[in-house]
Amino acid sequence: MKTIEVSVSTSIACPAEQVWSLLGGFDLLPRWIDSIVSSRLDDGGRLRHLELTDGAIIVERLLEFSEGERHYSYALLEGPLPVSDYVGRVAVRDDGEGRTLATWSSRFRSEKANEVEIATDLESFYRTGLERLKVLVEAQQPAAMG
Repeated sequence: MKTIEVSVSTSIACPAEQVWSLLGGFDLLPRWIDSIVSSRLDDGGRLRHLELTDGAIIVERLLEFSEGERHYSYALLEGPLPVSDYVGRVAVRDDGEGRTLATWSSRFRSEKANEVEIATDLESFYRTGLERLKVLVEAQQPAAMG
């Protein structure tokens, strides 16, 4: 069983603090991912229960959170994907040009023969989520003068 890594980044025309205010909320996924209908926190905010539009439940544990460095990582404890040792990470970084690079990545193992399909599905899910985040955050920006 080999470790598979997936990473997607999107450039957003907003300050990092503004992007992080939405992306950095461990409980805020339903606000920017259409396929997640609800999120409920347990264990002092370290455990999230996500419900998907198809009724599937995902349970994840927050592993690390840094407000200052604007990133967090989490482990998948329960969900519909046939993976093990899944650790995801979201991060926001100021590019120095007034834009922000938002990244969603993960690494996991799969015993199934369809590991490439799983990686492709995750990459598509991350990209769709980050593109939706980009639209939402950029829509909050005041129109540029000029």
